[in-house]
Amino acid sequence: MKAHTLFCLVVLSLCGLISCNQQNPRILSEKTISNNVDGITYESGNWEHPNYTDPFETLGNHRFAIEVKGGTDAVQVHLPWRRHDDNPENKDVIVVNATTNDLVQNKLILSINNEAGHLLFQPENSSDKYYIYYLPHKSTGSYYPKVNYTPAFSKADPDWLSKYKDLVNDDIAKLPAAMVSQAQSIDDFHSFFPMEIIATQKEVDGFLINNPKTYYLFPEYRNHPIVMTDYLPKTWTDRGVKSGIKDEAKRGEYYTFQIGVYSPSTDLNNVLISFSDLKDKSGNIIPQSAISSFNTSGTDLNGQPFLKEMNVKSGFIQPLWFGVNIAESTDAGEYEGFFFIQPKGQARDSIQLVLKVNNQVIDNQGDDNPENMTRLRWLNSTIGTDDEFIVAPFTPVEVTANTFNILGRQVRLAANGLPEKIDSYFSQELTFLNEKPEPILNKPMTFIVTATNGKKEAWTQKSFLTNQKSRGQANWRVVNESANFLMNVNGILEYDGMLNYHIQLIAKNDMNLRNTSLDVVYERNAAEYMVGLGRKGGKRPASIDWNWDVEFHQEGVWLGGVNKGLQYVLRDENYERPLNTNFYHNKPLNLPDSWGNDGKGGIKITQSSNTVTAINYSGARKVVAGDTLNFNVRFLITPFKLIDTKEHFSTRFVHKYVPVDSAAAKGGTVINVHHANEINPYINYPFFALEEQKAYIDEAHSKGIKVKLYNTIRELTYKSHELFALKSLGDEILNDGEGGGHGWLQEHMKANYHSAWHATRVNDAAILNKGTSRWTNYYIEGLNWLAKNQEIDGLYLDDIAFSRGTVKRIASVMNAHREDVIIDLHSANQYNDRDGFINSVFLYMEHIPYISRLWFGEYFDYDADPDYWMTEVAGLPFGITGEMLEKGGQPFRGMVYGMTTRVYGNYDPSDLWHLFDDFGIADSQMKGYWVDDNPVKTNHKNIKTTAYLKEDKVLIAIGSWSDKDEYVTLNIDWNKLGLNKDNMKMYSPAVDFMQEAQAFTIGQKVKIPKADGLILVIENK
Repeated sequence: MKAHTLFCLVVLSLCGLISCNQQNPRILSEKTISNNVDGITYESGNWEHPNYTDPFETLGNHRFAIEVKGGTDAVQVHLPWRRHDDNPENKDVIVVNATTNDLVQNKLILSINNEAGHLLFQPENSSDKYYIYYLPHKSTGSYYPKVNYTPAFSKADPDWLSKYKDLVNDDIAKLPAAMVSQAQSIDDFHSFFPMEIIATQKEVDGFLINNPKTYYLFPEYRNHPIVMTDYLPKTWTDRGVKSGIKDEAKRGEYYTFQIGVYSPSTDLNNVLISFSDLKDKSGNIIPQSAISSFNTSGTDLNGQPFLKEMNVKSGFIQPLWFGVNIAESTDAGEYEGFFFIQPKGQARDSIQLVLKVNNQVIDNQGDDNPENMTRLRWLNSTIGTDDEFIVAPFTPVEVTANTFNILGRQVRLAANGLPEKIDSYFSQELTFLNEKPEPILNKPMTFIVTATNGKKEAWTQKSFLTNQKSRGQANWRVVNESANFLMNVNGILEYDGMLNYHIQLIAKNDMNLRNTSLDVVYERNAAEYMVGLGRKGGKRPASIDWNWDVEFHQEGVWLGGVNKGLQYVLRDENYERPLNTNFYHNKPLNLPDSWGNDGKGGIKITQSSNTVTAINYSGARKVVAGDTLNFNVRFLITPFKLIDTKEHFSTRFVHKYVPVDSAAAKGGTVINVHHANEINPYINYPFFALEEQKAYIDEAHSKGIKVKLYNTIRELTYKSHELFALKSLGDEILNDGEGGGHGWLQEHMKANYHSAWHATRVNDAAILNKGTSRWTNYYIEGLNWLAKNQEIDGLYLDDIAFSRGTVKRIASVMNAHREDVIIDLHSANQYNDRDGFINSVFLYMEHIPYISRLWFGEYFDYDADPDYWMTEVAGLPFGITGEMLEKGGQPFRGMVYGMTTRVYGNYDPSDLWHLFDDFGIADSQMKGYWVDDNPVKTNHKNIKTTAYLKEDKVLIAIGSWSDKDEYVTLNIDWNKLGLNKDNMKMYSPAVDFMQEAQAFTIGQKVKIPKADGLILVIENK
């Protein structure tokens, strides 16, 4: 008793937190776990499945190796597999002759449960060695496989079966028994050992009887992630109750470990977690401020701290992950501290950590070895959130009174805090800024509140406060008041053109409203085109009458011309980013209470001779004094930036992992390394094969070629080291779902996940993760690590599941390491039922300021009219260039918008690139058909031209949208070209897969094949 009391006093002196009923620590010092269970050795095999029938049907990834002595008609075998899958009795067991690989048909399954299986089979004279496979399954294959487990069945000979099927236990016991020598998995990755080898019910009962407690804490090392949540691992019941672990770490390392919380019969609610400092005998400390509890607190993707309530359901294990940030300045020594767990209404318990810190300093806090789980700290990173950093080519926000200037655009506010004017300085060419701006708005925006009797609220302003805390943004707050309402207008303008409003309407009195609306009146030529509201991109119709329906991913509209426009989306405080890319209906939009008003709200768009008016209304409702409605609206002012044609035409993409010299020979300047290859094998986790990856990038750089990696958020490979740590966070990061899919996922993740992509070449299965979670912080830290250590030059994003703020952070972080960062966005057309009929360009418009190139490819309609190309494919009205994907695109139409394709599969634009170099297109001035003073036009409305002008010559790209061959006349303004017609010749240069060389007489009609085109050059004779 005295010793126990003395121990408590010592601990109290260390941390001041532990009560005197703390048990004496019994440190678990051994990290290794014996691979011998029940006298059976657990091994990994790397075997190949024999193929008997269907190539998608396998025997299972787990088996026992057994031996049979002497010839016999039947042998029994007991298989202590200790498996944790549901309903094992419904799944077959397969016996295979290890010598011949033949299936043994004469078998009889006596019993199957999670703890063990018992069966009889008839050995063959040819062998005394057999394999017994379990969890056999059949897959549908393809990129989204569905795996079904083979039900138990028998093809046994009826005569053999009749001899044994009715045996009682005593008779069975007399049969010879096979010897089980090994439990094998097909490889280490599929192995259940050690954390998925379950304890039997008898072992669990014995453990509970010998260690009576309401709940239990199981400390566990980071190299053994807790996988099962519905069974206790045998290693824990064998180990007994331990109240601590002992481990080693280096100075500068981020050390992680786990505690499994388990209550056999009582739900644990509101589990509180705390910890002490870690101290050594000399009084040095690792402060508790350096410790993180990932399951109960963190930093969100906006840099804000948050807390999570922790509850543990009885009979289930809750893994808790902890991190200890060991500073480089930490003195070597053995540090001790305590981690306290206290469920509501329960006694507090603790786990002791003894951490021996050696003298060695580790690089990058240990992040170079992700298997050590040091990167979990990335979940709470705030990297890239500094608003002082301005991503090129943008400029800081300039504020003068109520006027705000950003790159190419100006916003002037009215007294109510809403925009009075929005102007664009962008030229129609989009390659330079005009001195004189063009207006986007025809009238100031108004927020109108109308009572049932038709009377509109009259607003007066109580205050107008403007603030600029950083170079990257400015904000303002205006309090408006009427007889019946307060209206707080909070606005923010960021340097890229994002204008965000939080409009809070607070009722002072009870009243019935006919309507509330935000009216946006555009200049008509600033609303020539339209994208959104369930319509394909193109020319704006004369009128639109749209109502809210969250079955469709529609919440706003973009109206614009080529060089001036405005997108807005209507939201409130319940907004959460929906899923996209085939998964919209798994997490659709939340109907905004304010704008949606139970489906009464909508948008009406009408036109007059010189204006286009968008009325964003919410309909009739009753408000009670004190009611608050949040009418949030986010605007994007387009275009975002100037187009650099020199950079655009000098950048050529090879979109496949090929030898660097091969890419160079094609004329490529950028290699996109997708996943499922030797240097980037697994989806959205490019942290394998790092030495090979770095060697490839270094070689490319030595030859003047950039390398980008495929890496985004949406799916995450099952190979990610942190997978089960993420699973321990519930549905915070990994999407909840019905499970299923790939066999590994079913056998290890088991449930509460959403299966996704499967890369068959490397057998990589992925699950959905959220684009608005702490994984965003991890992802951005990962990009920082790749840019710093691997020297990647950019990203190839395959659709985007994350927010605008995230891509802004990405650009900020990567630009800190590279002078020229290339971030490309690929999207398949999301205008379909699965995606809620959202236009890809509308969905991703908020990201475009930080994107270098658009690849709007699969399922886009390259046969659609030029207005569709302009709005949904080319990217030009948003200040970005595009490239084509679907089947290599339509090269002549593409050239009208400055678009080509990439070296990929059978598509090879290298000969067109050679033409670019021969002509010098990178140094030309691009004048598209949309530019008023385009010097080269045709006499046919469906034949469009773009001229690429140089001092002494011009390249003319002609694209046909006609359904028949046309003979067109080129209307050339020679004065604008600055060329002497009489000294010029005109010809079509030869370009592989596009056109043959041909000479033309200036002035003659030119044949343009239907839905095709022609490239012409005019130069000195």
